[in-house]
Amino acid sequence: VDHNSLKEKGLLKGKNKFVKILGEGEIDIPLIVKVNAISRAAKEKIEKAGGKIEIVKV
Repeated sequence: VDHNSLKEKGLLKGKNKFVKILGEGEIDIPLIVKVNAISRAAKEKIEKAGGKIEIVKV
């Protein structure tokens, strides 16, 4: 999951270049997430599901 895939799905509008993932909800599939920022809760949930996080600069 990255900026381009979020934009293609219509989850980003306008000229948003900064993406921060928050820890609301649940996840049970391993994702590779490339974002600008992530909350501690979101990081823990993604890693617990077997996923990985990559922080990218704008």
